[in-house]
Amino acid sequence: MNKLLKIMLAGFTSLLLIGTTACAQLPKSGEIKTGPNVEAGLETDYLYYSPSGPVEGATQEEIVLGFLNAGTGPQNDYEVAKSYLSSSFRAKWDPNNEVLIQDGNPSITFSVDDSATVVVPIAAKINDRGQYQAMPAGSKEFVRIKMSKEAGEWRIISAPNLISVIRPVFDVVFKAYALYFFDNQLKQLVPDVRWFPSRASTSTRLVAALLGGPSDWLSPAVRSTIPSGTKLSLGTVTVADGIATVDLSSKALEASASERRLMQTQIRETLIQLNSVYSVNVTVQRSALDANSWNFSNPQNQIVNPVAMYFQALVHMDSLGSAEIKGSKNLLTKYNAVDFATNSLEKTVLLTTKDGIIKTELDKIVQEPRILAAGTGYLSPVLDSNGYSWIIPKSGERQILVFNADGNRVPFSSGWLTNLDRRSFSISGEGSRIVVATGSKENSSVYVAPVIRDKQGNPTGFGAPIKPAGQISAQSVTWLDNIRIGVLGDLVDGYAQPLVAMVGGGTRSLTPIRGGQTMVGSGQASSVFILDEDQAMYQFRGSNWVLVATNVDALRYPGN
Repeated sequence: MNKLLKIMLAGFTSLLLIGTTACAQLPKSGEIKTGPNVEAGLETDYLYYSPSGPVEGATQEEIVLGFLNAGTGPQNDYEVAKSYLSSSFRAKWDPNNEVLIQDGNPSITFSVDDSATVVVPIAAKINDRGQYQAMPAGSKEFVRIKMSKEAGEWRIISAPNLISVIRPVFDVVFKAYALYFFDNQLKQLVPDVRWFPSRASTSTRLVAALLGGPSDWLSPAVRSTIPSGTKLSLGTVTVADGIATVDLSSKALEASASERRLMQTQIRETLIQLNSVYSVNVTVQRSALDANSWNFSNPQNQIVNPVAMYFQALVHMDSLGSAEIKGSKNLLTKYNAVDFATNSLEKTVLLTTKDGIIKTELDKIVQEPRILAAGTGYLSPVLDSNGYSWIIPKSGERQILVFNADGNRVPFSSGWLTNLDRRSFSISGEGSRIVVATGSKENSSVYVAPVIRDKQGNPTGFGAPIKPAGQISAQSVTWLDNIRIGVLGDLVDGYAQPLVAMVGGGTRSLTPIRGGQTMVGSGQASSVFILDEDQAMYQFRGSNWVLVATNVDALRYPGN
């Protein structure tokens, strides 16, 4: 697997000690230090900031501030941070239990009983499983630290099992990784994002998290082929010369022969994300398993160009030109289509007409299209990667309609989407998750939820949703790749704000666009497009929206 070189350079504002008072404030500015220069192929404990340990005669305030600042250095399992602790507390404190991502400057109040209370404004938390939780605006965490003298020096004898870092430090020290599970039909891999410091022990934490199973919200749509209760037999994953060796406990032998091959796939796809890992060797109690052919493709959608409805034809279109899909013009003209969906093979299409939504084929000369849903009031339809047609009414009072590849309706429960009006939706590339914008312009929410399927692969309902983009009013949503969604906000003063949200991570804003109406994307920043209210199509390039075409009636990515 080829690895792209990555160079990261980050500036870090150090924490400065201030005068000893009853209440201390961590400063907003100070000496600028250069962050690590991290190159691909390296996961090591010596690529981070190097915080300093306690000095002789340090005050309580210096101990507390030094301890907090040492959260920037995960080297040797936060060895520097532990140097601020008493000898008896050092072995008890677990820095990997929780991470606070600061949203402002903490303040510290010292008490006469040799304790300190740190009030930390936080934007997000990371738990011991590496799961990211965005916090509501204004959230605070109260951290109580107790100190005592040991050999004449102040040391911490009690503190919560956590570290606290500012966002720029978090972005350098921590990295998002995907744990891979299978869909319930064991056909496609589904990612579950976790966050860990990128260091020598990351391979061990990734496998330990994988053995712990999927996130609760995702679990109804996925399964692990690794038997529950399986552990690392030696407690660690070793990486040498690019080969990661994962030795599992005997519990793994409970898996069938086919499941053993699949669990190798899960472990390999999870570990191969590390720059230092090029091959994975999975054993059980040091005994080899049957070799795996690794025939599962990456679930990342690699389609670069969207399909546009352009002068009554379906065409691939980007800034370099367009290419018409054969047979589409006659079909769209015949039925006077106003919207569409197509699969990745671009043979089957759903067409929205004034009479309803029909299903037809592009490569058949003589055919009778099938009417799936009569009437109007539907969102843009979707043909997912498993061949199912999704037709979702805008009104929450109407049932969601799902049809199999033969055009037969399958029983489906709208669940929590019942009575919620819908504005936009998209199905993930592997078909196991949905993103949907609900409500109205005045009260809108964006949800991601698992798609529950039966043993035959028929969708039957949705699992409990999460809100990956916080509280935002959205008119259009789409899957951009297997872990990110695109969200297009409602017009404010004529402009729409596009966002990219990681499912299990944070969000980032793209440049606002005038009159933006529909957002689609696939796999990379250069494959994000917006259709505006005047039927103009734009592509995001660099930091700007570049006009691609005008008179575009609809814009979609196959299977999305």
